[in-house]
Amino acid sequence: MKTEDATVYTAKCFNGEPASCSFACPFHLDIRSFLEKAGKGRWMPAYKELRNAVVFPAVVSVLCDQPCRDRCQRTVTDDEPIALRDIETAVIKYAKNRKPDAYFIPPKTQTVAVVGAGAAGLSCALNLAQKKYPVTVYEKLDGWGGSLRSHPQFKVFDEDFALQFSAVDVTFKFGEEVKALDELKEYDAVYIATGAGGESFGLLDSWAPKLLTTSDPRVFMGGALCGASLMEGIAQGPELSKTVEVFLMTGKASATHGTYGKNDCGHYLRHDGEAPAPLVKASSEDGYSEEEAKAEAQRCFKCDCEYCEKSCEMLKWFRKKPHRMAVEVATDSQATSTLSARTITRETYSCNICGKCKSVCPESVDIGALLQFSRTDRLNAGKDVPVYHDYWLREMDFNSTEGFFAAAPKGEKTCAYAFFPGCQLGALNKGHTIKSFEYLSTHYHAGLILGCCGAPAYWAGDEKRLTENTERLRRAWEGMGKPTLVFACAYCERVFGQFMPEIKRASLYELLAADASVIPAQAFSEATVFDPCAACDNEAMQKSVRALAEKAGTQLEELKEPFRCCGYGGHMQLANPGLYDEITTNRAQAGSRPYIAYCANCREVFDSKDKECVHILDMVFTPEAKKRTPGLQQKRQNSLEVKKTLMKDCFDMEFEPKAHEWDGLKLVISEALLEDLDKKLILEEDLKEAIWLAESTGDMFISESDGIIQCSMEKSVLTYWVQYKKLSPDTFEIIEAYSHRMHIKKEA
Repeated sequence: MKTEDATVYTAKCFNGEPASCSFACPFHLDIRSFLEKAGKGRWMPAYKELRNAVVFPAVVSVLCDQPCRDRCQRTVTDDEPIALRDIETAVIKYAKNRKPDAYFIPPKTQTVAVVGAGAAGLSCALNLAQKKYPVTVYEKLDGWGGSLRSHPQFKVFDEDFALQFSAVDVTFKFGEEVKALDELKEYDAVYIATGAGGESFGLLDSWAPKLLTTSDPRVFMGGALCGASLMEGIAQGPELSKTVEVFLMTGKASATHGTYGKNDCGHYLRHDGEAPAPLVKASSEDGYSEEEAKAEAQRCFKCDCEYCEKSCEMLKWFRKKPHRMAVEVATDSQATSTLSARTITRETYSCNICGKCKSVCPESVDIGALLQFSRTDRLNAGKDVPVYHDYWLREMDFNSTEGFFAAAPKGEKTCAYAFFPGCQLGALNKGHTIKSFEYLSTHYHAGLILGCCGAPAYWAGDEKRLTENTERLRRAWEGMGKPTLVFACAYCERVFGQFMPEIKRASLYELLAADASVIPAQAFSEATVFDPCAACDNEAMQKSVRALAEKAGTQLEELKEPFRCCGYGGHMQLANPGLYDEITTNRAQAGSRPYIAYCANCREVFDSKDKECVHILDMVFTPEAKKRTPGLQQKRQNSLEVKKTLMKDCFDMEFEPKAHEWDGLKLVISEALLEDLDKKLILEEDLKEAIWLAESTGDMFISESDGIIQCSMEKSVLTYWVQYKKLSPDTFEIIEAYSHRMHIKKEA
């Protein structure tokens, strides 16, 4: 992978970009950082930030015309912009030690002459002197300051100039007018800053504004002489010093820094929910007190786009910026070290791939797509973590083989519609799939496709498995005459839309809502519809579910943040159990009313959190008494029973599930342990298989003290360990079971 293959996903992200006010500032002062320090009363750090940007803080705090205020986003909330210049004055006043830093750099041998000791010339001279270049300043007047010498506050400016030059060695030749450049031929570089209408030595017509160069390679020119304002002239100093340094080292001037134009306003944000805050006015003619200065600085929004970080638990959890994540995706891919040395593995598999970040981003930057790309790249390169997706991929394989079934209506080869319930609807509740198909086969010319849409392979980054599954489904659809597929799962519909867009799609809930004879039972008098993340772009499905709930007489209340993933998406449960628990808890607590879900996975998650919730199909069909959510093994059994029932009742076809030698074993498992096994994603049939192997081969450990047997079994990418007691030849009590990624190497 090339770095740009990953960074293209975040190229439009402007997190970390200068705030709009900084774009307008001629010094490109990081205003949000400066105001954050000032808002905390950290006067010395704030002063250093100010001084490093503006060179002469006392001059700037008095004379800057504050173009930043025209770009202050406080105005978005109808407030006055931040009084930045007044805060700068306060920072200078309250900083206890303003002595400039001395830089211990080896002295340079090349010399520079500056013609003109106005603010522009002094700025360049100071910055070059800090780099230890011998600098000589020529000024025809008797002192420095140029046009500022006549200003009423020149005493303040004079003290600021003296303070800033106190840590460097510069030769000043006041009262010496340079009349020809030949007088400066001993210098390696010359900067002309003689002020408005000053001497240009015939080079003004050749002046190049980008690098401040002239037709004489060693002569540079800037400041008011070239039309710059006072602030622009000072701001040219630090950048010009870099250009001159490159010229002295290479003999050619070139840009050494990123630039952004003052006419670029940057990005404006919405500032949702931000309360108005009026301008803080000074109570004294001497300016802000410390508390007043802090209060005014605290009005700053610190404008930076963080919509995705504020909206996503995963991004909050890892506290990494989008640009950094993209770079780490690339460097992880390029790394040849061990898995433990990679920096973004956990993040890659902790994403729900729900699209929330993209939906809130002003530039539609999709971090989920970046991490999905990372998963695919890792799997293709053999750098993935298979255990994070192993259970769900095995379930997908089961639903695509033994659980798969496709047929047109009995006695026919084609049909107008075909029901695709997805693999989880019937697994959670057999009646949802059976009764839905009975309804469709009665009211529509409907066939049936039982299988998995391929989401587990997609989330795992397994392109080969996903393609094989997609082709299997496409062949079944084509064999039925290319019917319109009817979906009960928003994510299934999304996957088909992404990978099989040629298939016409419809929602089961749209068909039910359009039928006047369908009157759902009322589960709750008041409720909230919980929209799955995959339904965010499916307005028809959203409206039809609400229509069904309202037919039941339910008063609905909307969530403040709809389309948030319940936590199931992306299968991040094993990669980050703590984050999974946080997300599922947050979703369960997002609304105070009971939920009406229309995603089987959402319903299951909320059941696990004891959130009062029903599936909309519970209301459409005869509601059943509340039961314990089926465990993993029961869900698989439910899927097989759905297939067997529908094949027999609707297609006159027989089906018997595949038999295994261990099927006859009986397990005794406590409710608490069964719940724990489900959390660990361990199927009961895996325990049976492990015990059967141990009993058949004698490969086991037996505790003499209590008779507990321990055995292991390697399967796929996991090793399973089971502790059990033998109650009878075919009955075993499970004491404990767990799995891990290690494989045990047995020596002969």
